[in-house]
Amino acid sequence: MDFLEEVLSRVARRYSLKMCLSGTMKLGEHLDRGQMAVLANFFGLPPLQVNNKEEVRLIFRNLLKNGSESQWLEKIGDVLGYSLRPQPENTNETNREAAKRTLASLILAYPELHPLFSALQEDDSSIRSIFSGNSEKKGKRKCFTMAEIISFLLHNKEPITVSDLGAQFFKDSKTLRQGELRTLLVRWLRFLEPESASLEEIDLLSKHHILHDRLTVNAVLYGPVIYEKNGKIFDWIYQLYQQGETATLGWSNIQDIDKIYLQKQDSFIPDLITCENEAPFSSLIHQKKHSCLLFTSGFPSSTVQKLYQLLAPLAANCYHWGDSDPAGLRIAAIMYKLYPLQLYRCDVSVLQKHKKKLLPLTQQQKNDILNILVNQPNFPFSDELLFTLENGWLEQEGWQML
Repeated sequence: MDFLEEVLSRVARRYSLKMCLSGTMKLGEHLDRGQMAVLANFFGLPPLQVNNKEEVRLIFRNLLKNGSESQWLEKIGDVLGYSLRPQPENTNETNREAAKRTLASLILAYPELHPLFSALQEDDSSIRSIFSGNSEKKGKRKCFTMAEIISFLLHNKEPITVSDLGAQFFKDSKTLRQGELRTLLVRWLRFLEPESASLEEIDLLSKHHILHDRLTVNAVLYGPVIYEKNGKIFDWIYQLYQQGETATLGWSNIQDIDKIYLQKQDSFIPDLITCENEAPFSSLIHQKKHSCLLFTSGFPSSTVQKLYQLLAPLAANCYHWGDSDPAGLRIAAIMYKLYPLQLYRCDVSVLQKHKKKLLPLTQQQKNDILNILVNQPNFPFSDELLFTLENGWLEQEGWQML
């Protein structure tokens, strides 16, 4: 659940108790700039109040100056994927039966989505919500289209924008940008992969190659790289490398590359090191001047993954350096699946030496690790997962030369 969903879920719970939007409600404290921007984008600035304790409160009186209670309930419900208005019992029962029939049909039509449907049999609220305000025929069509999207994403390796996805499957580019179906997509992806429960929405979508804007999906690379494309040789990455500078590549740069070269340094073929976070990546540039370095920026975008696939077979050795929490090790596993690599500065032997630097896991992180171990028996870094579960995790910035 992302930050906005978490806030709106609390607003929904408050409404279910009071049955009106009134008074004030604390949304959080010491929120960062990004979180404040999310709240301001959804509620607007007038309803938000920050006191001297840095508590952020929602003033419902001001909120209702920019829309009726019904309009705000509908807007919040669109994000959460269910109606906040209480449904008559007979309507609830009708929706439940429609959801049951639809789920039975989905199971037969998409056997490859068995893990998703098993989860939906235990919690069918996301399907039932689709039938609130929709006929059974229309609700069923939405569910089948969403299953088709999920099936497509399981096999898709190319970047696709949210707009393209909506246009391709719903004939409407705006459909998946926000609202009911966007919420359904995110929920079903989480159901499909329980180990992704704690991922931010943008990371979850990125993991499945879903982008918000194809032009902004870049890869940052540092290394002696030259490539050929359309009969021409491009050495600009190598020239920047010689100046000690990184190169930023977009998806269009790496499309249709004919050949790529990793130039020897001092007669040695360079190693390739992928790095999860920005500050450690910058430090590597000074520490590993003769290596090729690729910044994943958290979960790797399609551009990062494609570039890694091109370069990894050319490198002397491939490594990944990241946090040792479940998200960090999942990132390492994604890269490993593309081309085998070793952990760098975050394997068990290093973690043992940094026990005093380890950070405690949240309960959600512990659940994520258990889900990975149960659902992915061939996970390449299970030793590190088990160590982290028992001892805590090492942040990249916590690494020291010992």
